[in-house]
Amino acid sequence: MPTDNQAFKHKYGPWALIAGASEGIGKSFAEQLAAQGLNLILLARRDAILQETAAQIRSQYAVEVETRALDLTGADLEQQLQQLIAQHDIGLLIYNAGATHGAGLFLDQPMSYALNLVSLNCVGPVVMTHTIGSQLRKRGRGGIILLSSMSALAGTGYVAAYAATKSFDMIFAEGLWAELRGYGVDVLGLVAGATQTPAMQRSGAFMQSDDNGSAATANANESPQPNILAMHPDDVACEALAELGNGPILFPGEKNRAAAAAIRNAPRAAAVDAMSGAAAGMYGKPWPVPA
Repeated sequence: MPTDNQAFKHKYGPWALIAGASEGIGKSFAEQLAAQGLNLILLARRDAILQETAAQIRSQYAVEVETRALDLTGADLEQQLQQLIAQHDIGLLIYNAGATHGAGLFLDQPMSYALNLVSLNCVGPVVMTHTIGSQLRKRGRGGIILLSSMSALAGTGYVAAYAATKSFDMIFAEGLWAELRGYGVDVLGLVAGATQTPAMQRSGAFMQSDDNGSAATANANESPQPNILAMHPDDVACEALAELGNGPILFPGEKNRAAAAAIRNAPRAAAVDAMSGAAAGMYGKPWPVPA
């Protein structure tokens, strides 16, 4: 009788590929998958921090860890993935790249900023899931996790392009779940709320920890509130791996689930105002936007 770890490794191993793996939720995924005996391919732009993460995992777990520093918006992404597929039996793809890097009005930022988000959060997942998903379908088992954000639930001022691209990720995951579940491939859209990651800290967001998980919501008629409660990345990754076979969408954390239900049930204009007010509060911006 196989143990839970053996069954998990058979379905999602022997190799897991994590894009955006050097820190935050991606690093938490890497550590937890290594604990279950999966070998890892870690992708990220910054090689130094990627090597640190890999060395730490190798020192703690008896698994193989390979790294590749690459730009997920690069024109050679598919070619690099094909090389990895030829060399490894990849059973799990996690696309964790694409955190927001601050907040600002769409027209006040360079157009290149928004276009880069489209490349990273839309084109990147399409290329990776098409390339690796084909192998998973052939195998008849495996999994795909695409990271989205609570901002995907409604248009959000100050992060308009980011929210739109994360909405793409959520809907894309749902469609892949519908198409691949009959082939034994699990797909999960992980719609994370505020999470205590280095990327979020660098973005200037005001957050404090919340052991039970929380999403940012705000009343549009109230002043923006700083210190948004945030989940720990370990908790986000743990819940996602536990629910991987129960897609298509997961909102990690009870408070996130309650907030998502409230947003979805609200009139659309109210939902947009609430999400925009929350983003303004997180980044210390005025809401409504002053004329």
